Amino acid sequence: MVLRSPQQNGMVKRKNKSILNVTKSLLKTKKMPKEFWAETVDCAIYLSNRCPTKNLNDMTPQEAWSGRKPNVYHLKVFGSISYVDVDDQIGTKLDDKSKKIIFVGYDKKIQMI
Repeated sequence: MVLRSPQQNGMVKRKNKSILNVTKSLLKTKKMPKEFWAETVDCAIYLSNRCPTKNLNDMTPQEAWSGRKPNVYHLKVFGSISYVDVDDQIGTKLDDKSKKIIFVGYDKKIQMI
């Protein structure tokens, strides 16, 4: 047996397979190209860490790690149309104040909130 080898750790293999299944499901459901696989994996892990699990007595992994329940009010539907504010300093009064984008994941800076 090789130490620190995920190929020989059944729990890690199952978790990796679960994350891959969620990733494929998210990409196929929204008909997004495979080029977004990294962002989709990040999103799948982010969501997984905020879902209760029986292994932690119905606590979330985020809650077990930080000691407080995670905020889920900011969660959005993957692949949905979103809008971001455009800086008012750039452009004229008649220019758009927002830009249309497709939501592909969460900002790494605010993941601990």
